[in-house]
Amino acid sequence: MMSSKPPNRKQSYEERASPYAEITRISSDQESRGWQNDMLQALQRNATPEPIRLACMTNLPSRPSFFQEEFHGRIPREKAEELLSANGPVNGRYLVRESNSSPGDYSLSLSYDGRILHYRLKYENERYFTDEKESKYYTSITDLVVDVLSMYRLVHNVGGRVPKEEKKKPNSFPHLFKPHSYKHFKWCAFCGGFLWGLRDQGMKCEGCGLDVHGRCMKHVGEECTKKLPVKEKKEPRRKFVPISSRTKSVSNEIFKPTCEYQESCIRFLTHLNIPSQYFTVDALNPCYCEECCVDVDTPLCKTGDPPQMYSLPTGWCRFQLAPVCSEAESDIISSTWNLAFLSLDPEEVTEILRSKFTENRSNDSGQEGSKPLIKLTPSIICADLDARKLRYADSDSGESKAGQVVLQAYIEPYSYQMMRRPGSTEEIDPYFKMDSIYWVTRQALSIIPFAVLVKTMDATYLKL
Repeated sequence: MMSSKPPNRKQSYEERASPYAEITRISSDQESRGWQNDMLQALQRNATPEPIRLACMTNLPSRPSFFQEEFHGRIPREKAEELLSANGPVNGRYLVRESNSSPGDYSLSLSYDGRILHYRLKYENERYFTDEKESKYYTSITDLVVDVLSMYRLVHNVGGRVPKEEKKKPNSFPHLFKPHSYKHFKWCAFCGGFLWGLRDQGMKCEGCGLDVHGRCMKHVGEECTKKLPVKEKKEPRRKFVPISSRTKSVSNEIFKPTCEYQESCIRFLTHLNIPSQYFTVDALNPCYCEECCVDVDTPLCKTGDPPQMYSLPTGWCRFQLAPVCSEAESDIISSTWNLAFLSLDPEEVTEILRSKFTENRSNDSGQEGSKPLIKLTPSIICADLDARKLRYADSDSGESKAGQVVLQAYIEPYSYQMMRRPGSTEEIDPYFKMDSIYWVTRQALSIIPFAVLVKTMDATYLKL
């Protein structure tokens, strides 16, 4: 059971840690807050590792003007791997060196998933690019590394490149997937995502034992190495679920919208098939569209102790999540914690919210430095830039539209650090400084999800 005691706020100002500096990780014997811990752990697993430049402190006369401290001169591949592996492998650590096999070119070496990857790096017309087919061009090394890390987050154990389509092997047979209940933690062999749920969390191949999500079955191909008898290849029967026991999806009848834009946002939630049980449907779920916010004087709000500014989510519609703690503790958190936004992939929202009803009560354990950073932002403009747009057909008008989803959450003061947007040199939001546009933390227990923000737009001319 989760403790109902409110956080201790009697600590004097002198006893507090320096603002926004790293604090001691929450003790392992502290009780988990429940489903929000599961949600944040899911976000951590899906987070892209941050690029970490391994600086060379030696003054190198041969360093080109378009490289900075990441350039280490002419060092062999073995030396680069030794430097990147020092003190244990860290995802996203990288350096640049002169290529020994191709004089005049450069090599990008970076660490990911316990391996050291090497790319041929080139610089022409003030742009960086790799020696790969269909290579993209980047204005900075940071942007290039961010893109490479994003690719490796989606593709696991592929030897440094995206796998290409291969011809069907003569000894391959179709997989025979059946629903399977796992007694231990299990991850999808295709996408790497966690298999959520209490029972029938995923699909297991009867032949080779491959474990995947139901949605990933069609992507794994016919590569089963064990041929099963014909009688075993029948499709599993689906259990009939009575209509009365099915979970109601979000609808206009449940939320009772007050404007047309809010109706459009609710239809997008319905398209995502998000059950209404995850929300407090009778709460104040305001719309922040242009028509509903005509009397707003300033787009900024302030909350927390010490107080921090955050954007009013203009252009978005808010849907409050079900409470995760007692009423007394909720009152203290809402008055003393800061508010920020976390961008989500619309197709992953339902799976993340489903973790609310799992029985996983494990604590936030593990080495602090091994966890990916969770990036929140007080700027709704920055959250908008990070949120993926999903194209869909509006169920009412049939028009082509796109929707975005952002999580609004409370974050505990002194549990996070501030940082700038990697690779960005231009101002994102005039109300927030570039160096503090992101609030980052590795502590799942320091974040309490509060509401889901939804935004819809016409997608006729969007290139998605």
